[in-house]
Amino acid sequence: MEHKNLFDQQRGPQVQELLQGFLEYLKTEKSASAYTVLNYEIDLRHWFTYLFEKSVGSFELSRLSDFSLLREYLAEEMKKYSRATVGRRLSVIKGFLKYLHREGYLESNIAKLISLPKQGERLPFVLKPEDVIKLIEGIPTDSLREKRMRGIVELLYSTGIRVSELAALTYEKIDFRSGTILVLGKGNKERAVPIGRHCQKALLDYIYSMPSFQKQGPQTPLFVNKEGKALSVRSVQRNLREFATEILGPLGSQVTPHTLRHSCATHLLSRGAGLREIQELLGHQSLVTTQKYTQVDVERLKAAYKKTHPKERLKQDEST
Repeated sequence: MEHKNLFDQQRGPQVQELLQGFLEYLKTEKSASAYTVLNYEIDLRHWFTYLFEKSVGSFELSRLSDFSLLREYLAEEMKKYSRATVGRRLSVIKGFLKYLHREGYLESNIAKLISLPKQGERLPFVLKPEDVIKLIEGIPTDSLREKRMRGIVELLYSTGIRVSELAALTYEKIDFRSGTILVLGKGNKERAVPIGRHCQKALLDYIYSMPSFQKQGPQTPLFVNKEGKALSVRSVQRNLREFATEILGPLGSQVTPHTLRHSCATHLLSRGAGLREIQELLGHQSLVTTQKYTQVDVERLKAAYKKTHPKERLKQDEST
């Protein structure tokens, strides 16, 4: 990584030490996931690279408190990246400088003096219920790969879980008897999420078709590749787009795991599910501000899910 090489080999050993302290703070005190910590590190190294390039000779820690330099950095970023990307990097920098000021490394926190202009909230891309059902039912179940993809799509839409949460699922986290899965979400918080009967059927069809060498025990990842290794987030994203494009045409090229998560939440909300139940279902929380959501009884959550989820309702209507 270019930023990493410049950071490690040229200048700033003290900054590197402070960075490692901040990343450890995120992991231990903020319970940030490894993925979040990595993204914070990448964004901060990107900023440090800019600071080092603007410095002559050895890097001085005071450069972190240079207000004009931070503004110049953000202005340059706005020319090359989206407002959302620059806003995220500024948020990361703010968190780092706030940490340094609190720990006594900096006399002042300049980041609180600067902000990006607010932007209109961008609505997430959401599929219509009939498009989701078309996608699910359009996935063949002849091969193991197809059975796996059908199980993945059913699970993403049935539960609204994050793709990272799906990739981390193991056999021991599924309880077909109660119709729930245990999901380890952000902040290492585990939550029980109901799964519909159609999702259960797709998962069982996939599991029963798997070769024995791919099922080593309860801690084995649920979704694996042909070698029996855990399917990566990137593989899930790539395979989903491939299947979705083939089934839905141009519309499918926009489909991601997050699309199915947004679709699940939107469809439940539009059919009367409460916001608190949806928050519990999706495991929403903030890295910066710890927000306590009202605890929802799993059975009540399952009842709300069964009553409002469009795919469950559709099948019930057909049977009556």
